[in-house]
Parts: sequence; structure tokens; C-alpha cells
Amino acid sequence: MTSRTPKNRRPLVVAAAVLAAALVVAVVTSTGRQAGGDDSSVAFDRETGVLDFRAQTFDGDTVDSGDLRGTPVVLNFYASWCTICDRELPDFQQVSERLDGSVRVIGVNPQSNDTDEAQAAMIARNGVTYPTLRDPRDELLRQFNTTGGLPTTVFVGADGVVRKVHNGLLTEQLLLDEISASFGIGS
Repeated sequence: MTSRTPKNRRPLVVAAAVLAAALVVAVVTSTGRQAGGDDSSVAFDRETGVLDFRAQTFDGDTVDSGDLRGTPVVLNFYASWCTICDRELPDFQQVSERLDGSVRVIGVNPQSNDTDEAQAAMIARNGVTYPTLRDPRDELLRQFNTTGGLPTTVFVGADGVVRKVHNGLLTEQLLLDEISASFGIGS
């Protein structure tokens, strides 16, 4: 004997299923925000090129792009599983130290395919001391990563306007050349 829902109850069953799905999405979204303390936000105005973001570092601090105005920023998107990213991090550290004060280097870790532990090990192994941001839902990365690959480096002017997006490896010299071309800051 097969059980069938009477025709007059089917709309009620469908409505209950939709309500249950919405509740699951709401709980998962709410829990994720509470557990991670994620208060990140991203706004990129493609018409003006201005990038506004707020994100948490792995140390628990919050970085707001508004607080960075007045200094050019290099955002380097990387992941622990990316061998090219691992190769270029020491060069970004060198440039960060060399241009300290005139350019801010900030790492960004898209976390949809990464873990805190793997990211922390990579940062320690490469001696990175500049801030590294969490991008838990890849919101910041999605604004720029048109090719879908890592690493991706974004050059943001002192006015908050994105000057250039570079996909792929940057050595120390190439990074200095891009900074010079994007911001007029000599190496």
C-alpha cells in the first residue's frame, strides 16, 4: 500500500518544506556569523573604482578601508594550498618592510577552501608580519578575481580607487615595478 498526500494537503506540505528550508538557511547564516564573529562588509563601486571594505584579521583586529585612506594599499589574495602563493609571500614581506609607511601590504585569505590552521602555518613559515585578513565568504576576492585563480593582487590608491588587478605570481622586483606604475612610488 502506498501513501499519498491528498491533493488538498499538497500546498500545505510544499509551504512547510519551503518554510523549513528558509529556517535552515537562517540558522546556518546566523550561526556562522556568531561563531566566527564575522562583521565583514565589501562595497566596490565599479563606476568610480572605489573599494570600501571592513574585515577581521586572523589576530582578531578589524581593518576598515576608510582608515587606510591616505596611503596606497596592496591587497594580496592567497591560500595555503596555492604553491605559487607560498612562493611569493616572502617577496611581499620584503616589499612590505622596504616600503613601510609609504605603502601598506595586506594579505587576504579567501576561506571557502582553506583552514585557519593551514593559513597560520603558511604565514609563520614565510615570516609574514603584515596584516592578513579573513575573507570567510570570498566576498572581497569575488570583486576582482575574474580568472578564478590565485594569487590575485589588487593595487588600491591612497584615495581608495583600484588602480590595477594582477592575477598570478609577483616577484619582489615585479611587485616593486607594479607599485611604481600604479602609485608613482619609486623602489
